[in-house]
Amino acid sequence: MELIPVHVGSISPEAWSRTEARAAELRPPIAPWVRDRKRPLIARADIDWDSAGLMPHWIQADSVECAAALDPVVYYAQGAEEFTRFRDGAKGRGETALVVSTAGILNEDGTPEPRSLFDGDDSVMLGSVDSYIAGELLPAGGKVGLAADLSEADKDLARRLQNTSSIKRWWRLSLVGPSKEDWGGHRQLPAEGTLVPILETELHEPVAAVWLSPDGVERRYIVPAQTPWPLILDWLMAQALPAYVPEAMRRARRHLSTDVDLMTNRERELHAALAALKSHYRDQESKLSGELASAEQEASSTRDGLLYGTGDQLVAAVRTVLESAGLTVVNLDDVLGGTKNADLLVTSANRSRLVEVKSAGGKATERAYDDLVRHLTAWPHLTDSVPVEGGAFVINHEYKRVPGDREHQPYQRPEFLQAVTEPIVTTLDLFDAWRQEDSHRIRSLFFRTGPDAGQLENADRAASPESPPCSTSQTI
Repeated sequence: MELIPVHVGSISPEAWSRTEARAAELRPPIAPWVRDRKRPLIARADIDWDSAGLMPHWIQADSVECAAALDPVVYYAQGAEEFTRFRDGAKGRGETALVVSTAGILNEDGTPEPRSLFDGDDSVMLGSVDSYIAGELLPAGGKVGLAADLSEADKDLARRLQNTSSIKRWWRLSLVGPSKEDWGGHRQLPAEGTLVPILETELHEPVAAVWLSPDGVERRYIVPAQTPWPLILDWLMAQALPAYVPEAMRRARRHLSTDVDLMTNRERELHAALAALKSHYRDQESKLSGELASAEQEASSTRDGLLYGTGDQLVAAVRTVLESAGLTVVNLDDVLGGTKNADLLVTSANRSRLVEVKSAGGKATERAYDDLVRHLTAWPHLTDSVPVEGGAFVINHEYKRVPGDREHQPYQRPEFLQAVTEPIVTTLDLFDAWRQEDSHRIRSLFFRTGPDAGQLENADRAASPESPPCSTSQTI
């Protein structure tokens, strides 16, 4: 088998080493375009092209026979001629001009870096048309997912990009047409070609995409600049070239091991088994991804409410957690028609407690607990109020800090802690019990039963769910 030639839009690693050595010898002041010139990742000397099955044709090498172009340059005397010859060669053979370009160069401090002296931003110039692909840095931490209706080769690339840890930030891609100045003023002309996303944000913004040229010759993939080139090279040989430039594989006799008509029985069996395994994996991955998305959506409102919520949002999250543990919960504001008492009435096995829910961006105040004591005193004087054995105080303290940085105990003063008669429950403890689906622990935070913690659970089982002691339809 022969190596498959690919055009690379850079001088060779050896040429870069000579350039860097000459720049180091120059005495200040050095021209910025010489001093700041950086070797691109694709020209690193440690990329094993032979193992990838590819032969790089660097700038100044003929590119007409190349099967793909990697990070081509469209500027005169910097690779434009080689890229044009590559494209014309593919067109003359009736093949797809397969191209991979990178977008989104970052400095060490994470700020965008212009691609070259000729670019004011990180645009990818297309060369064959006047349109270009613009890149805009997105906020850190955003989630990306596969676009719909992808081919197997494109889906494989999208998964590789999604799963690599090298990509720290994503860039929003957009296809932009040329601008024109004439007697009518400034005009933005329509963009040429089609930009199809393969990875996108939750707002359906492309962060990796393929551009299809209007003449049908070029298929250009735009991926983040932080993508490791060995990942791209492996994808080219395993997926892209067999799918889009199969004749290049045949010319290099790479098809001998993949042509079904030339396989042994054993090879066909293993290919079929591997294809079935991949299909099963994709089905399972799709199923689990859907279940995970559903679980995340279901849990997010309660999680956000418990950890960062205030007011009604926090009360609703606490109510959801209590009901998930099998407790009967009444929102007293709804029943009493206003904030006349505590927030919730919680009942388990004919035992009821008033629950006061508070939040604090900083330290929890002792006065907030006093509201619960005041509401317990006033409770028996409300019309038709049910008997309660006490109350519980739920506090979401220091909610402006990340949960891991918060003080676990909201109150520290010994005199106050000795005077406390009702349980104080932090939303951190409530959240921890809820996320572990520990219903017994949730109930125990509000209804303490002494050393025999199982008494309450047995009483709950004995209580009739059809006729709870208190419901939202009751008169309090």
